[in-house]
Amino acid sequence: MSALDPLALARGVIAVGFAGATAETAPLDALRAFGPGGVTVFGRNVGTTGELRELVAALRALGTPAPLIAIDQEGGRVARIADGVTPVPAAMALGATNDPALAATLGTLLGRDLARLGFSLDLAPVADLALQPRSTVIATRAYGDDPERVAAFVNGFAQGLERGGVAAALKHFPGHGSTAEDSHVALPRVTADAATLRARDLVPFAHAIAARAASIVMTSHVVLDAFDPDRPATRSRAVLTDLLRGELGFDGVIATDDLEMDAISHSVGTVRGAVDALAAGADLLLISHHLDLADEAAHAIVAAVNDGTLPLARLQDAHARVMALRTRFAAPEPFAGALDQDAPLDAARRAVTVVRGEPRLRDGKPVTVISFEGTAVDRAAASGARAAAAESPSLSTALRRRGVKSEVMRVPLDPPADDVELLLEHIPALGDREFVVVTGDAHLHAAQQDAVAHILALAPGALIVSGRAPFDALLWPQARRVVCIYGTQPLSLDGCADVLVGRAEPRGTLPVHLADAAVR
Repeated sequence: MSALDPLALARGVIAVGFAGATAETAPLDALRAFGPGGVTVFGRNVGTTGELRELVAALRALGTPAPLIAIDQEGGRVARIADGVTPVPAAMALGATNDPALAATLGTLLGRDLARLGFSLDLAPVADLALQPRSTVIATRAYGDDPERVAAFVNGFAQGLERGGVAAALKHFPGHGSTAEDSHVALPRVTADAATLRARDLVPFAHAIAARAASIVMTSHVVLDAFDPDRPATRSRAVLTDLLRGELGFDGVIATDDLEMDAISHSVGTVRGAVDALAAGADLLLISHHLDLADEAAHAIVAAVNDGTLPLARLQDAHARVMALRTRFAAPEPFAGALDQDAPLDAARRAVTVVRGEPRLRDGKPVTVISFEGTAVDRAAASGARAAAAESPSLSTALRRRGVKSEVMRVPLDPPADDVELLLEHIPALGDREFVVVTGDAHLHAAQQDAVAHILALAPGALIVSGRAPFDALLWPQARRVVCIYGTQPLSLDGCADVLVGRAEPRGTLPVHLADAAVR
């Protein structure tokens, strides 16, 4: 098959996903026959570190040069690999440290570890702003809500990833942070005017593009009325070619977000969406779950070329951009210099933000951690994930590792009245001890808000730990002690535990404006 064959070109601008967590169980023959421009690895594909390294090596051998091997490893709640790579706190936790240089260090550590495993692309960092407290898709994945401050962190982390040895991808252009709707399940719309978007949402992207911090910009499946009221950014020439290429001057690879997300698949459909995105200016089309759908899209691209609705030159240009990036990352080149291996825990400690009162626990007192947790809708974290662990990590476990006598009481995010009643009956019987209440987006769960208020009535000195987005912090003005940690992954819980037992000082600053949350 000629390199100029339109079907080969079409397949070469598609990044595919697959099932299987080992080189033996992955459909390598089918992938090789397809000849993708990239392959996206999800949690479902991650076995042991050794299995993952062998699998990635097999994926690299699918073509010459190797296809781009991509993964969503942002840190925080979106992290497909649990072992074998540097853990990174959520972007918002890094924003709370107010130290972009620390973000650059963590990006370099993570990029190095991914390159050592054979990856060539990390689909990070998120350049969106945390402008919508009710968002379940962005939230702590954003560094904050201030455009300039976020831009500094986006630049630092992206440059760190590329220094570490993998391409970085800015997402989700031109911004997904001001909408509560999740493009995994809906087609969000942003109604802000162009001047507002240029002064706000576009700023982190514009800074990173000017600094050449990242090799890829990933599109959002979001309609922005100011730029194109009829099509989401992924399918909009006005957004991808006129704004991103023309106005902002980006000359790297434009990648789509997954075209199997409902915002595309339940509107025009994945196949039509792929053709439209390519025509609009996208270079790499992500179809992340079904290889047969990717093949259908490739044939639809060829049909569009043949009937003249898609210029062959546009397909050739996209293929050339993808091929140039593949060539650049054809062989892994992990960063070989010295790096601070303590930076992740340092970041988690420094992120702890005191909103009110004294976070340190009283010496010698037993602790009861009341943890609100469960299966909140988080499709960004769950996409392509493996089955969840039997028991989620807890602050109580982290405290016990530090010599504190501690127990945990796990409560659903939206607790039934009977559960709350039993909990409230139990609290007075526990006597003199520390109560630590770890909330989970209580601002989205009315029953949780009420339950915490009742807990505070019985234990007014309880420490409230806002475990996810910090918008819980002002919900209970009667609370004497409130801190924010921006994530309940083990690293963030360890950082919080170190602060609570006095091993570290809380130095975080709020990366979002809480006073505005109620009126947005």
